[in-house]
Amino acid sequence: MASDAFKFSGEGAINYDAYLGPFLFEPYAREISSRVPITDQLESVLEIACGTGRVTNHLRKRLPSTVRLVASDLNPDMLAVARNKNSNIGLIEFVEADIQNFSFPDNTFDHVVCQFGMMFLPEKQRGFKEVYRVLKPGGSFVFNTWERTENVEIFRLLLNETILPFFKGEDTTRFLVPFSLYDATVLKSYLTVAGFNDASIERVVLQGEAQNPMQIVNGFLLKHSLGKEVFDKSPAALATMAKQLEHAIEKRFSSEPVVCELAAFVGKGVK
Repeated sequence: MASDAFKFSGEGAINYDAYLGPFLFEPYAREISSRVPITDQLESVLEIACGTGRVTNHLRKRLPSTVRLVASDLNPDMLAVARNKNSNIGLIEFVEADIQNFSFPDNTFDHVVCQFGMMFLPEKQRGFKEVYRVLKPGGSFVFNTWERTENVEIFRLLLNETILPFFKGEDTTRFLVPFSLYDATVLKSYLTVAGFNDASIERVVLQGEAQNPMQIVNGFLLKHSLGKEVFDKSPAALATMAKQLEHAIEKRFSSEPVVCELAAFVGKGVK
């Protein structure tokens, strides 16, 4: 589902969680998990595109122990990290699943949650329809997607000012896939066409915090598949780019820790 620039396997999945997880995904994991309503009638929650299990962790700790929690992802290596990280916090069913082709029966789950996964679907509307299908009547779907890179300074620095110019003259859309669903009108349309009621889109700004600039350089470049793309084009350029990026982060943001404003859209619909 993901472009090669955002596929993580083996050690890449571990690095993804270690370097980017605390800075990029943890703030929104806490935020989106808090949006799942807990009622006496709650029986089951499905998380899709669970990645390395950061939302999973917050959901399992927040949900009553009697509530079934299923965490799914298409990437077995990401699931392995999620399973290992969350092995001691309660019962979680980890399932390898494609959002566009669920094996779950109709009307199975009370709520569905997805953190930063819908952008990667080749057939996005089909994915929204599948979520609608597996939800029980009255159930909700909550998901988030990143703001466009130009509107978030750290993303603009990383992508628009560093990665994209290096590949000038090539088709660089593959580098922007995670940031490709930023139009609130389009997001709301996906929900309404799928059949959801009370569709809403909200822009949410949170802070990301890294221990130092190298955590971000490692997370987005040296230990990331983006760095492999740079290396494959010019092996000598990677170290130079990493050093330049480190200095640019130091100059624009506080250095220890690095504190950056992040922005994303949170969508919700009810069946």
